Amino acid sequence: MIQPSDRLFNKNFTLFFAGQCAALLGSTLYYVVLVLYLKQMTGSATIISVVELLAFLPWVVLGPFAGALVDRTNKKTVIVWSYFLRGMLMILLFLFSLDYFLGLKLIDIGIAQFHFSPSFPFTLYAVFSVTLCMGIIDSAYNAALYSIIPTILTKEKIQKGNSLMQGAGGVLAMIGNALGGIFFSVLGGALAFLLNGISYLSAAFAGLFITVGQQGPGEMPASPARSFGGEVKEGFFFIRANKGLRNQTIVYALSNLLFPTVMLGLPFLIEDVMKLGSAYYGYLLSMLTMSSIVGYFVFGLFKTTEKQNYVVICAIFIIEALLFLFLSFTTNVFFVFGLLSLLSLCMAISRLINTSLKQKVIPEALRGRVFGTLDSINGGLVPLSFALSGIVIDLLNKKILLLFFFIFIIYSLLAIAFVLDRSIRHFYLQKV
Repeated sequence: MIQPSDRLFNKNFTLFFAGQCAALLGSTLYYVVLVLYLKQMTGSATIISVVELLAFLPWVVLGPFAGALVDRTNKKTVIVWSYFLRGMLMILLFLFSLDYFLGLKLIDIGIAQFHFSPSFPFTLYAVFSVTLCMGIIDSAYNAALYSIIPTILTKEKIQKGNSLMQGAGGVLAMIGNALGGIFFSVLGGALAFLLNGISYLSAAFAGLFITVGQQGPGEMPASPARSFGGEVKEGFFFIRANKGLRNQTIVYALSNLLFPTVMLGLPFLIEDVMKLGSAYYGYLLSMLTMSSIVGYFVFGLFKTTEKQNYVVICAIFIIEALLFLFLSFTTNVFFVFGLLSLLSLCMAISRLINTSLKQKVIPEALRGRVFGTLDSINGGLVPLSFALSGIVIDLLNKKILLLFFFIFIIYSLLAIAFVLDRSIRHFYLQKV
């Protein structure tokens, strides 16, 4: 197997990082413009939520299958084709949006039996189809993304590489979010779709020059004769057999159920509890994004041992529980913004440590299906959490401070379970 260079910015990582940055900036700009585009086209919040669901659902349903497919395929091939196909889909959407905005008959509507109307033009169906296809491609891309980093960086550089990738992703998300509204107002949606397509194709081109070695001896290469269904199950079996990873996944999946509730409650906290203008909600979201960026970049500067990472993770769990307790007793704007920013910073560091550890611990031959399965486990709970969150907030009559206190109690129990679990401790302290 080809061994990666000891340098962080070796040829492979530099090419991958550059392509990922181009794709991230284009896609962030695209998603902001897409919401405004759909609002202009239909004026319906329901349509927007349907598109969000179509983008998210494939990750949940197809994660294990996409992961197994990634493990059967060269990771570079999956990533390059993912970028290329997404780029072509964006160019198709660009052409369809021209048809909507300019009235150009780019498609022969010889299919009048579908009865396209001004409320549901052909372009809207194109958005649905493209979004669903993008979600399917993303389910494979995400599994390949987690899997390829340990093959182009040494184990000592994996955490720094993830820090750089995630921190840069946060910066580009802020830039894309800031520019999206301006871009749509000045140039319209069509050019944003074209720009996103070009960014994906550029990333695909950069990916062509990445060199990724094949699996080495003893790494259980996938055999075409093996059952694909059996390989899909191996992701679940690996998580179940590794008691530390299994228990860690359970604790984090349960804790992740709480954060959609927090995010859903923030607008009510700002406007109904703290009696602030809606602009403060935007300020808060910007602060949360900035805090996570700081967490990724600053912690990534340190070279930490397994023991130090475990101590940090345990401390973060306890700190997060206490932050929810403090949030349940204050409406001071400076304290609230500060506590929530610290919470965002802690979450970023936690994600960085956990992602890097799993990339080191999970065997290369299984990374795709294990990460795909983990995505499905964590992602599958998000819709349930959002559904329950709205009900809980309404039952509490928008008493967000009381909600934070309940979250403190649940989070404290999870923190105690996490810290006292010996298998989780062994999972973090094992030599990798």
